[in-house]
Amino acid sequence: MTIRCPPIKGILGWNGSLHSGVTIQVGKRFLPYDSLKFKALVTQLKPILKSNPVSLGVGFAIATAFCFGLSTPLAKYFLNEVQPWTLAGLMYLGGGLGLLPIYFVRNRIQRPTTLLKREDWRIVIGAMMTGGMAAPILLMTGLEHTSASVASLLLNFESVFTALLAWTIFKEPCHWRVLLGILVVTTGGILVSHSGQSSVALSWGALAILGTCLAWAIDSNLTAQISHRDPLQVAIVKSGGVGLLNTAIAWAIGQPWPPFSVLLQILVAGFVGYGLTYCSFVLALRNLGASRTGAFFALSPLVGVAIAILFLEEPLTTVIVIAACLMTGGATLCAWEPAKG
Repeated sequence: MTIRCPPIKGILGWNGSLHSGVTIQVGKRFLPYDSLKFKALVTQLKPILKSNPVSLGVGFAIATAFCFGLSTPLAKYFLNEVQPWTLAGLMYLGGGLGLLPIYFVRNRIQRPTTLLKREDWRIVIGAMMTGGMAAPILLMTGLEHTSASVASLLLNFESVFTALLAWTIFKEPCHWRVLLGILVVTTGGILVSHSGQSSVALSWGALAILGTCLAWAIDSNLTAQISHRDPLQVAIVKSGGVGLLNTAIAWAIGQPWPPFSVLLQILVAGFVGYGLTYCSFVLALRNLGASRTGAFFALSPLVGVAIAILFLEEPLTTVIVIAACLMTGGATLCAWEPAKG
C-alpha cells in the first residue's frame, strides 16, 4: 500500500492510524512509515536542541569522556596478546567500521548538508597525523611501561595542553576558573608521574603518555575548526582512515595478527572507545569549544582508573586516590567556565 503526501509535517499526529508496513511517497522518494515518524521527531526536536547548545554540548562531552575512558584499560588488556601498532590500527578501524551502518541508516532518513569540503581536508589530515598516528603509538608504548591506572590519570594532561593551545594559538577566550582547574589537574598528574619511584625524573612510560596528551591536544584544536561539519562523516574519515594506515604499517613491519576472536573483541572496543568517542567529541566541540571540551575530557581517565582497579586487579593506592580527587576538582572548575555570550 502506498500513500502520496506532501513534504513531512505533522506525521506524529496521525494517531497510529497507519501500520508499520505502509509505504508513503514524499516527493519522489518512497519511505516506510516508521522512518517518516522518526524523521518528523528529529525535525520537531531540532529547535529544542538548538535553543540550549551549552547543555547539549555538556551531554556530548560527558558521553565522550565515558566512552574514551573505557579505551585505556581495554588497550592495556589487549596488549597482552597484540603488538602496539597492530592494536592501535585495529581499534581505530573498529571505530570507523562500527559507525558506517549508522551513517548509511541516517542518510536514508535525512541526508546531511554539512559534509566536508575541499578546504577542510588539510585540517583533517593534520588531525589524523597527530591524534590518529602519533598519539596511539605513544599511548601503546606508554602503556607497556606503566600501569593502566597511572596512564589513565596522566591522560588528564590532555585538557591542560588543549586549553593552552586553544588560548595561545587558536585564540579562544580564557577564564580564571579554567586556569585554576588546569593547575589543580597538573598537581594531580605530578603525583602519579613517577610510577611509585623515589626518583624525581619522569619515567619513560609517563613521558610517552604526556606526548600522547600533546598530540591529542593538537588534534582537538584542529578538529574544532571543522566541528560544524557532519560529525558522523568526520568520525568515520578520521577513525577509519587512521585505522587503515596503522594496520597497513603494522602488516608491513611484520607484526602478527591476533586470533579471530580477539580481533572481533578489539574492533568492538574500538567502536566504543574511538568511533562513538569521535562522534560525540565533534558535537561537544561544536557547542563548547576546544578548551571547555578538553576540561570535560579530564574526567575520562577516572573511568579508566576504576576499570583498571576493578577488572585488571591493579592496586588502589593512596596516591591514586588523592590524584583522582584533585583531578576531579580541577575538571569541575574547568566545566564551570561561563558560556560564551
